[in-house]
Amino acid sequence: MIKVKRGVTPKILVIAAAAANANHGLGFDVIITSGTDGKHMVGSKHYVGQALDFRTKYEGVDQTVVDLWIKRFSDRLGPDYQVIREVDHLHVEWDSKP
Repeated sequence: MIKVKRGVTPKILVIAAAAANANHGLGFDVIITSGTDGKHMVGSKHYVGQALDFRTKYEGVDQTVVDLWIKRFSDRLGPDYQVIREVDHLHVEWDSKP
């Protein structure tokens, strides 16, 4: 059984599961660096539990492996999610258009 505290939304769980599944066999741990915590721009999906940030630089991991993970991650999430590579992290949010 998995239990989550209040504020953890299904959208966050989908993002985290896709991140883990996309990483299978790549040899590094996925690190979530921000959820609803931290400072984000006004109106950010972080504040409503619909976005996560991930580390994109790992010591000893070739960047092409991280790029493969990001591609797999994005493919698993599909069109209802945005995967945005920032300068120092990967921002992923639920962004379904009606």
